[in-house]
Parts: sequence; structure tokens; C-alpha cells
Amino acid sequence: MYSTTIIGNGNLGYNFSLALKKVDGFKLYQWYGRNWDAEKLNKKLINNFSELKKADLFILAVSDNSIIDILKHLNKNYFVVHCSGSTSIEVFKNFKRAGVIFPIQTINKVKKSSFVGTPFCIEAKSKIDLEILKKLIKGINGTYKCLNSNKRANIHLSAVWINNFVNHMISKGKKICKENNISFSLMEPILKRTISQAIKYNPDELQTGPAVRNDKNTLKLHSNLIKDFDDKKLYEIITKSIQKNYE
Repeated sequence: MYSTTIIGNGNLGYNFSLALKKVDGFKLYQWYGRNWDAEKLNKKLINNFSELKKADLFILAVSDNSIIDILKHLNKNYFVVHCSGSTSIEVFKNFKRAGVIFPIQTINKVKKSSFVGTPFCIEAKSKIDLEILKKLIKGINGTYKCLNSNKRANIHLSAVWINNFVNHMISKGKKICKENNISFSLMEPILKRTISQAIKYNPDELQTGPAVRNDKNTLKLHSNLIKDFDDKKLYEIITKSIQKNYE
């Protein structure tokens, strides 16, 4: 049985805590978070690093910027892993045992996220510890690929484009509908088809719209409809990017 301590009580830490309850061979030992309700604090829930006890595995479910600072509070002999896509395993240069478990998925508290079917990029300093991580990912019903830090960083970059940026674009479109008293449900079919086709086919072969057609009248109309300066510039930049792709 691997005693497991989670550092971080944000989206990822929260969902790891739920997943560990159902994993054979692993148990939640302690869970550190900076912000807990005082009445909730107990042997497992802590808010002070001085309360950390030795465990078989420490999972850093925190922002990339926090990893280095948190490592200062951990024993160099502990087995520690982070969940970052863009942070190299070299951040653990002073640790004998270390690794990475990066989930390629959007994780949040609003909609409890199951790790079932979630692909993880995993890496570890030793083969023995890599096997432990494989066991953990299998236990939470995820899948894994053993990839180095460079490939993981590029996967993270790809994920930002297809998830974070796309979600932001959807937000922009939804705002336009709301401001003009238009039901966003009208956009659901095109949104679903766009995603499903992009998965099945080559997106470069599916591109449609006024940019690829160089429909100047429509592009000018859209530019006039957009009142926010930053949104107008964003529209122009994306339009030029599409056009350049098909020169």
C-alpha cells in the first residue's frame, strides 16, 4: 500500500483526492492546501508544511510557478512527482527519486472530472519508480505514454492551442450571441461538427470561412461589427494566419 500525499487543493488536487479513494494499492495519507476552512482541518487535511509526514509518494498538483518553492519544504529523499506539462523533470535535480504525471485533459471542480480514459504523459528518474506511476495511472483507469520532458512540453503547447485557445474563441462567440439576444443553442450543431471533424480528418483540409475564401466584403463587415479594439485585432491576426496557411 503506497501512502500518498497530495500538495495542492485546486482543481487537480481535488480530483486526485477523489480518485485515490478508489485505487487499490494507494491511499490518501495527507493533503496539503493553503486555504482550508479551519473546522475541516484534521490529520489528513493540513495547511502547514511543518505538519507533513513521510509518505511513499508526493503528488504536486500545483501551478507551474509554485513547484520550485514547494520543493524547498520537501525532504530530498522523498519520491515526488509534479503534474506539469511544461516543467522539465530537471526541476528535481536535487531529488534522488522523482517523476511526472501530466494529464492531457481539462480538470476542474465545477464538473467533477473522472480520470477514466485520460491519457497521462509519465516520466521518472528510475525504472522502479516509473512502474509505480504506471500502477497509479492504471488504478485511476487512465492510460499512459512514457515521454521525455521535451515531448511533454510540445504536447502541452498543442493542448493549449486546441483546448485553452479554442475554449476562449467559443467564449467570444457565446458573448456575441448573448449581446445580440441570440440563443447560443443555434451554434451547438456547428460546434459539435467542427470538433468531431477535426478529430476524424485533417483540419487543414476542412477549413472554410471568409478568411480562406478571401471574402473581403464579409471580412470588412465583421471588422465593423466588432467594437472592442483587442477583439478586432485578434480577428485580423487569426484571419491573416489562416490566409498565410493557404498561400
